[in-house]
Amino acid sequence: MKNDYSTSPVPDEQTVSGWRIAMILMGVIIALPAFAMGAQLAHTMGARGALASSLLGGMLLSIIAMLAAVAGARSRLSSYVLIVEAFGTRGGALANGILAFSLLGWFAVIAMLFGHAMQSSTAALLPGVPAAAWAFAGAILMTVTAAVGFRALDVLSLLSTPLKIGLLLVTFWISLKASHTDIGSLGAGDGTALGTGISMVAGGLMVGAVLAPDICRFARTPMHGAFGVFVAYGIGFPLVLTLSGLPSVVTGQADLVAIMTLLGMGLPALLIILLSAWVTNGYNLYASSLVLATLSPRRSRAKLACFAGALGTVFGLLGIGDSMVPYLLVLSIAIPPIAGVYLSNFYLSGGKTLGTGAQWRPEALAAWLAGTGFAGLAQLSHWSVTGIPALDSLLLSVAVYFALRWFQGRSFASRQA
Repeated sequence: MKNDYSTSPVPDEQTVSGWRIAMILMGVIIALPAFAMGAQLAHTMGARGALASSLLGGMLLSIIAMLAAVAGARSRLSSYVLIVEAFGTRGGALANGILAFSLLGWFAVIAMLFGHAMQSSTAALLPGVPAAAWAFAGAILMTVTAAVGFRALDVLSLLSTPLKIGLLLVTFWISLKASHTDIGSLGAGDGTALGTGISMVAGGLMVGAVLAPDICRFARTPMHGAFGVFVAYGIGFPLVLTLSGLPSVVTGQADLVAIMTLLGMGLPALLIILLSAWVTNGYNLYASSLVLATLSPRRSRAKLACFAGALGTVFGLLGIGDSMVPYLLVLSIAIPPIAGVYLSNFYLSGGKTLGTGAQWRPEALAAWLAGTGFAGLAQLSHWSVTGIPALDSLLLSVAVYFALRWFQGRSFASRQA
């Protein structure tokens, strides 16, 4: 595939099954941030509370992801092309620019996390290798994967996802045996409400769920796409949180890699670090290249991936990525409303993409600003309708967009009368 169909529909002969979609998404999900979330849930809510939060939060994520997956599988287009369709050419460029900045920022952050984790894990074997060197080597590996595109992520995930799940299962089993602890006897936590746990789970992966078309455009049918995201978000993510959380409670350690090292699993710990960062950041960079393809359609996606990888690596090595984290967290509230708009536009159009004649679509911009503004105020005031600010902002953007489109239709009908 010369350009990985960055801005054009994926042809039927290039599609894959729902299981392959699930493997790719699971490869992205099984990452260091998920391990940390699993540990936090288990420590604050106990085994039963963490399990309930994981299952309910994962179910909520899977519902939203299935709507996005069907849109991607029907249109065979990426999220970012659907965004241009909804917002107009210039409005879409603005929304996609924010997404590109966010994805590149997280690439830089994860690259440096990978570097520091590898440095600490190999200190006895390779004491002279600095974190920056590990980060640079990892960034090259991730950039090459993203430059190749979907097929590289597909093959890498098929090989790494079962291995990572197996390593989590082994760590879970060994930690329980070593501590002689019964799962049912694990504590009830500190009284954290179930809604708070669900909010942590659903909010933590909301951005990934609403960008499901990037992978699901390769799904054989809409049903395959929906099945893939259900397995990944509804079953796989709760499984990862549970397998990484309970060993944390048993051992008293919050870091899964540290737990594996304490249990004498040095090599598996290195594999978890390498494979988790490789797949997750490979996807971040691949998504960045899809965004950039809508902003610079004349350039090949592979070249855009290399450019994005170089830029993200520089950000990370210069320490810019770490200083960007607060801004990235702020930007994250603007992403679910973008999805609310593009999904509403897609389904209101009957699942058809009609072309992007307008440069700006005011109804889309108004709905996006309404959702983002509400989410920002909710964060400042610590108030939420659903308990999940990201979900609040998505639902509000959908409601505003539907209302504005309804008024547009009434206005058009009255002019025709």
